[in-house]
Parts: sequence; structure tokens; C-alpha cells
Amino acid sequence: MKRDDVHQLILTPLGDRAWRLCDRGVARHDVASLVAYVELLDSGAYEAVWVGVGLGSARFTSLDALFRAAIEKLDQSRSLGAGKPEHIPSRPPARA
Repeated sequence: MKRDDVHQLILTPLGDRAWRLCDRGVARHDVASLVAYVELLDSGAYEAVWVGVGLGSARFTSLDALFRAAIEKLDQSRSLGAGKPEHIPSRPPARA
């Protein structure tokens, strides 16, 4: 993990045990800056609900592990690019 990559991510508090994980490399007003919602669980683990870099959630034992996973997800989403949408096959109209 490069030190510069960590500094692109920031936790913005939402409450005592909840944060938004944002990418400072994206304009603040751009919805793509939101990476995940993070919550500190009673167990001491951090749960991330991925928003801007895929779907699903994951639990981490430390913030460092969370940041590493976020960087990997950001790298994956950037390498995929916008891309062309998948073709949706159509069906001919039903005959009456």
C-alpha cells in the first residue's frame, strides 16, 4: 500500500460510531466520492457497507484493514472504467 493512497481516503463522522468513507481524489459534491458507510460494532470490528465501489458489506478488525480493502476496491473500479453497458436481448412481440 502506498502512503499517498491512504491520504486520498477520509472518514467523515456521522455519529459516535458511524462514518462516511470518502475519496478526496473526487470532487466533494460528486456522488462518486462516497466509498462506504462505516460503523464500529459492539464487537470492536468495523463494518463497511460499500456504496461507490460495488455492493455488499464486509467486517474488518482495524481501520487499516478497512482502508486497504477500500483502496483495492477503488483500484478495481478505476481499472474497469465506465465501459459499455451489457446488451439486453429483446424478444419479438407475441402473436395474437
